Amino acid sequence: MPVLLLAGFLHGSAKSQTTSITIRSAIDMALANNYTLKADSLNNQVARDKVSIAKADFLPQVNFYNKMEYNAALPSQMLPGNVIGQPEKDLIPVQFGTRYVMGSGIEATQNIIKRSSRLQVAAAELNTGITQTRHLLNREDLVYQVATGYYDLLATTEKINTTKKDYSNIREIEQIAKTQFESGVLKRIDFESLQINAANIQSQLDQLQTTYNQQLAYFKYLLGLPTNAVVSINNDITRIPGLMQNGGTRLWEREDVHLYRQLIESKELEVKTIKAERMPAVNAFFRFNYQSQFNQPGDAIKSDYGFKSSTVGINTSIPLFDGYRRRNRMHVAKVELQQLQFQNEQQQQLASTEWVSASETLNNDRQQVLITRENLVLAEKVYTSRKALYSEGVTTLIELLDAERELSQSRNLHTQSLINVQTSLVKAHKANGTLLTEFVKSI
Repeated sequence: MPVLLLAGFLHGSAKSQTTSITIRSAIDMALANNYTLKADSLNNQVARDKVSIAKADFLPQVNFYNKMEYNAALPSQMLPGNVIGQPEKDLIPVQFGTRYVMGSGIEATQNIIKRSSRLQVAAAELNTGITQTRHLLNREDLVYQVATGYYDLLATTEKINTTKKDYSNIREIEQIAKTQFESGVLKRIDFESLQINAANIQSQLDQLQTTYNQQLAYFKYLLGLPTNAVVSINNDITRIPGLMQNGGTRLWEREDVHLYRQLIESKELEVKTIKAERMPAVNAFFRFNYQSQFNQPGDAIKSDYGFKSSTVGINTSIPLFDGYRRRNRMHVAKVELQQLQFQNEQQQQLASTEWVSASETLNNDRQQVLITRENLVLAEKVYTSRKALYSEGVTTLIELLDAERELSQSRNLHTQSLINVQTSLVKAHKANGTLLTEFVKSI
């Protein structure tokens, strides 16, 4: 409910107020509002309804019918002449039936023994679990897209901030160089190079802002927000995540691995269903009919021309030969089952590979954050010293620009390391199968 209220608030105040979004609120909002996920969630209801459809085969089937016939030409039957009092003739045509026939009735049937239907119910119930697993995979994919999109926005934001600092530094250097140029200490070409550098940095800022706007538009699409919603991304990339708990021990619980187990079980059930089609099927039936036969329309309501009939019985059917259709279906199902078993083994190997790669990357990125942080502190000291020396005329412009470039590179590397460690954490949880549980709880 809070997420829905927040989304409604953003709809109403998109043009007047900016709302700050954290990664947790972004994920909650996407899970509640994303239209693709909403449409996919309806498949769960469809799967449950299909179970009810399959179970309907075990309930009585009752049908009512009504008919009215007009026989324009009554059929004739050849009868021996001595039967109707004309022994001199061998066969005499005699008309049977009436001009009008009206009838109605009720037929009820009930399956008693039909093993294939029971297996179809089990298959429908298993398909409900498969649908739920696919939905969880789609939720996991959405959380992954939102999390990585969130950190992409933070990365671009930090690049913009770093570039602004670079621009501020180059403008400060330009002001110092302008004084030196006017006093004749600095050459014109060196001063103009500084102006070119400042213009290039300004161009980079414009490009980064365009990239940010594009990323933000797609991010709002993932969250189900209108395009005119005004949001700001809360910067929380400075926290360095710790080691994952139970890392690498839940690969068997990954939804994609679980899905293959369900698909294998479903295919095995399909094989059993095909085999069960060879078994006898027994059903009981009851029929009640009322029929009226007459030659004149006015006799339709007379009870003298109507009669009732009813039948109760049991039907038994035993398949004998179907043109090898069942046998060929069995071959296809067994081959598909073998394919799923191979794919299941491959998926488990892929899960292990993804976890090893993701965990190693996460540990390396955690180390890189510490290294780049120390390097950034050192680069800031060097730049401050170089700028002071340049103002005093002790060092050259090239040395100052080198120090500024090193500082800019150190900032970018440190920012990227902060982003990398966050995205690595997302990938590690995805590889471990805990993206929807432990990761969401930890943010």
